[in-house]
Amino acid sequence: MGDLAMIIKTQAQPGKRDELFDLYTEILVPRAVENDSQEVVVWSADQHDPDTFYLFEIYSDGEAMGANAAAPWFAEYMAQAGPLLASEPEVGMATPRWSKGL
Repeated sequence: MGDLAMIIKTQAQPGKRDELFDLYTEILVPRAVENDSQEVVVWSADQHDPDTFYLFEIYSDGEAMGANAAAPWFAEYMAQAGPLLASEPEVGMATPRWSKGL
């Protein structure tokens, strides 16, 4: 299991969560599929708030996460996603200790 887990809570502008998911699917999903250092990626829609979603990722190490954050395609995603966000995402970073199913 990887060394770094990221848990991101994001609030979309009202009614814009699906647009953000479509943008995520278009720009970031293909990179995640290709990236062996990004071991786990889960995009989840909040069941109680139609504008909130969560992203959970496990990376093999912090350098792999940093490479994604510095990539031009990530900047492209953020430039397009920014106007659809209600606020800055809340980002948590942790060290995975145990997991079922990985």
